[in-house]
Amino acid sequence: MDFPEGRNGYLVSRLIPPRIHPVALIYAVGASVMRRAKGLHGGVLVLASVALPMTAATAVFRALRGDDLFWSLAEGYLLKLSFSITHVTYGCAGGYSKGEACWAASQFVRRDLSTCRPDLVSSACIEAAAESLVDSYISTLFWYGLLGLPGAWLQRSVNTADGLAGFRRLGPLGSPSAYADMVLNFAAARAAAALLLAASLKAPEALLYMSALPSRNARWPISAGAAAVGVKIEKGGNTSSPAQALTTPTSSTRLP
Repeated sequence: MDFPEGRNGYLVSRLIPPRIHPVALIYAVGASVMRRAKGLHGGVLVLASVALPMTAATAVFRALRGDDLFWSLAEGYLLKLSFSITHVTYGCAGGYSKGEACWAASQFVRRDLSTCRPDLVSSACIEAAAESLVDSYISTLFWYGLLGLPGAWLQRSVNTADGLAGFRRLGPLGSPSAYADMVLNFAAARAAAALLLAASLKAPEALLYMSALPSRNARWPISAGAAAVGVKIEKGGNTSSPAQALTTPTSSTRLP
C-alpha cells in the first residue's frame, strides 16, 4: 500500500509523519529486499526483513521495561503505533471527503476502479473496512493480549509484509508473507465476523455465502460486513445476493 503523505494526510498517527512511521520504514526495508529477491527463498527473506526489526525491538523493550509511569506510557504509545482505528475507514472516509474515493479505495483492494462506478467503489469500501477491522485492529490487539508488545508488532509487521508481497502474481515470492498473515489472522478474522453479526443482529446463515470468496480469512469479516449492512458486494462486474460477498480472482488477488 502507498503511504500518501500530502495526498490523503496521515495514515496512522498525526504525531509521526507517514514516511518515518515504523510501519512505513519496515515496508520500505521489505520493498528494498524484494527488488533483489526471487523464489521461495527470496520470499522468506522479504518476510524476515519486514517482520523481525520491530518484533525484535519491542522484545528488547519488554526485557528492559521498568514499572514506573514512563515505561507504561512508552508501551502504550508503541502499542498505539501498531494498530489504527481510523485505518478501518481511511480508504473511504478520507477519499470521499477529498473527492478521491476511487483512488483511495483502490489502494486497499488493489483493483482498477478507474471507471469510478459508485456501486463498485462502495463495495470496495465495505470490503476494505471489513478486512482492515481484522488486520489493523482486532488481530493486533488479540496478539498483544497473548504475547504483549512483541506479539502486536509481529502481527502488524507480518500484515505489512503481506501487503507488500502476498499476491498470487508473485508466486513463491509472496507465499511466505501471505501464509504467515493467514495464520496470525485466523482467530481474529472469525472473531470479527462474530462481532459484526452480533452487533447487527444478523443470522449466522449469512456466512453461508462466504464460500464465494477465495481468502480463507478475509471471507469472514467481508461476508459478515455485507450481511450486517444488508448490501451486496460486487467485484469485477459480478453481482451477488443481498447477504453475499462474491469475488472474481484477479492478477492482484492475495494468496490465501
